[in-house]
Amino acid sequence: MKHRIVGVTLAAALVLGGATIMGDLPAGTSWSSPVVAHAAATVMSQGTVGTCPWQLTSDGVLHVGEGTLPPATETIQTYPDGSHGYFWSSPLKDILETPDYTNNMVVKTISFDGPIKAPENASHLFYGLNNVNSQAGSSLGPQIVHLDRLDVSQTTNMAEMFSSSGQQTLDVSNFNTSKVTTMQGMFEGNNNLTSNIVGLDKFNTSNVTDMGKMFYEIGDGFYNVILDLSHFDVSRVTEGKDETFGDPQAGFYKMFYLKGPKTTVNLSGWQPQSQVPLDNLITDDTTLAQLTLSPDMNLTANSLPQLNYGGASALTQKWENSRDLYSNAPDKVTYTLDGISKLYSQGNTDKPTTDETYVWVPAVTPGNPVVVHYVDENGKTIQADQSVPGDLGKAFTITPQALTGYHYVKAEKGSLTGTYTSDPQEVTLVYKADPTPSTTGPAAESTSSSSSSDATESQPDQVTKPFPVAKQDRTLTAVKKMGLYQTPNFTKKSRVFYYNKQTRTKRPQFVITGMAKSVNGTPRYLVKDVTQGSKRRGKTGYVTIDRSFWVHSYYQQKPKAIRVIAKEGVNAYHSVTLGGKSIHYQKGKVLRVKQLKRYHLTTRLQLSNGRYVTANKTFVIQK
Repeated sequence: MKHRIVGVTLAAALVLGGATIMGDLPAGTSWSSPVVAHAAATVMSQGTVGTCPWQLTSDGVLHVGEGTLPPATETIQTYPDGSHGYFWSSPLKDILETPDYTNNMVVKTISFDGPIKAPENASHLFYGLNNVNSQAGSSLGPQIVHLDRLDVSQTTNMAEMFSSSGQQTLDVSNFNTSKVTTMQGMFEGNNNLTSNIVGLDKFNTSNVTDMGKMFYEIGDGFYNVILDLSHFDVSRVTEGKDETFGDPQAGFYKMFYLKGPKTTVNLSGWQPQSQVPLDNLITDDTTLAQLTLSPDMNLTANSLPQLNYGGASALTQKWENSRDLYSNAPDKVTYTLDGISKLYSQGNTDKPTTDETYVWVPAVTPGNPVVVHYVDENGKTIQADQSVPGDLGKAFTITPQALTGYHYVKAEKGSLTGTYTSDPQEVTLVYKADPTPSTTGPAAESTSSSSSSDATESQPDQVTKPFPVAKQDRTLTAVKKMGLYQTPNFTKKSRVFYYNKQTRTKRPQFVITGMAKSVNGTPRYLVKDVTQGSKRRGKTGYVTIDRSFWVHSYYQQKPKAIRVIAKEGVNAYHSVTLGGKSIHYQKGKVLRVKQLKRYHLTTRLQLSNGRYVTANKTFVIQK
């Protein structure tokens, strides 16, 4: 049980703690769901939990049948000196800690043979399973299988739901979290995890107000923890509280304490409320190796680790923007974690205006990935580019993929083998289309006969002219009404949202992350919304490749002069990296341009005075 003793010794806590012994359940309890057990297993005990029948079989499996699980219960123990002890009892843990049921056997698995409904308050539902087998001499808790059969669609409270549950793997892909208001400590204390949590990208967090300690102390210390929470909606996270004791705490308090050789945290697209503190966001002893931040985040001096795992100081480590990893520029900017915190402090005018990724500079730089392009014999892209990473100085071998409808011909503009270097490398794989088999049946569907209005409205399914292939990670700006779709097949059903035509400074912007084709063979761009201040920032989907609907977000040719149109003005910098602010230009200022310079996958404008400004068309306009 989870307990906290106030004003008494630990010994007293151990004496007074412990699980409540349940009475024997009727032997005739019915079993409404089939038992998925080995033929040789026998039923050791059975009963009901909530409305779910359960059976414990001799092979160490607790089978839970169709029904609704009850909520966990909290007991408050008052001691003679006026102090209190707090105890949480998980309904499944109660079954497995009853000696008459388990006879000290090792319970290996909890099998949901469902379908099973979670209670509205699922707080501590699986809490403390890591201690179930301690009496039998095992430190590993029973592993939950068929978690996809658990219906959480009506659940509003997931605080400490899996806290100290002892799971080695967790797949929550099937969780409908649209009604959840608190995820405080949801995965806390899962230090038996041997792989990353699966399904977090499916979470709907639009109603969540408390994420404190959500990923506190997870990982077994041997695998690299990766948490991509870029899609999390954190706009409603405010002040929270400790679910067990009711103590107030910030909504992001100690959200991350990650154990592993290297950890990666992606918070791109986050738009937290400006007044909500991000103190102690990532705690000490997290071996942070890569961090992606949104320009809408306001960090404090205590937001990032002061110490890395093992006690080494994190404040003296060298960090750099991932885009500068292979730059040899003498003015390349590096940071400490303290420096990154200051860069993202509230009110800092030097704060980046786009999502940025920072990496811990390793002793040996990794090799620059090899980018693989897939084209047909006419040079037309037939599949999204592939990035193949590796260690600097190590050999690589590119194996051509088998593509449906094509066969591989040759490699050009690069080699299938080589050595990773600090310079970018690429290889183009050429494919030839397979012959189209003849048919005497009905004619194939015409690309122009779709009954969906979306196929002809703003996203034509038939391309009548060559489309402009924008390289992956280039940004686009919508210049008229344009739809975002869940799939490359543009229909009303697949449409996520319509972006209305906006004035220049408010136009939506997207980063291209890949390409795909509709069932009719029409290419589409797979994009991510990166519009500043938009509620849809971070959303992904497919858009048309028709050039009449968008323009490049950054100037591709040098204008002679520009005028500042951003309401807040723009900063000019000494470096093409836009580091080291030089001067601020207010809205309306006209500036002469000396040259356009490419910087990674964007462009910069060098002014006649040698300083650099952004080439983003929502900030400046050609004069």
